[in-house]
Amino acid sequence: MVKNTTKLLNEITISPLQLSHQERISYFRLQKKVNKVYPYAQKAKIQLREIENDLMYADTKKEKRRISKLHERWLREHFTEDLKKLRRSEGRILIKLIHYETGMSSYDLIKEYRNGLTALLWQKLAKLYDGNLKTTYKPEDVKEDQWISHILRQIEVHDTFKKDD
Repeated sequence: MVKNTTKLLNEITISPLQLSHQERISYFRLQKKVNKVYPYAQKAKIQLREIENDLMYADTKKEKRRISKLHERWLREHFTEDLKKLRRSEGRILIKLIHYETGMSSYDLIKEYRNGLTALLWQKLAKLYDGNLKTTYKPEDVKEDQWISHILRQIEVHDTFKKDD
């Protein structure tokens, strides 16, 4: 007796990018940067969920501030050295990917979980290094973001195949 075992595969959409030689070089540079910083954006999303869960149990504004500071201290201890090593362009991509993962700009996250003055100070510091914490991920409008979207789909497909193995 033959046992019928079928496995349903995930749908894969293949959309080749029509790139010139120079665009292809830019694309592969971007791909390398996205692959480097995307794990940090995913960790930011996880950390945001943890903060939200912890804040649900805080009754007073003082408790909420204490919880936010504890999370900020933990983030500094675990990520400061790695993030300092990023290039400016990688930092700009990370800001977009944080928006992609959390649905909020980095500026809005700081403003919400710390305060407006702290967000303003970090924004000014980012501007000194050619960054902008208010930058958002807009694949429908920005060509670089379209490429990032394509790269993220490739990462998701690759991760899906790794999980199936």
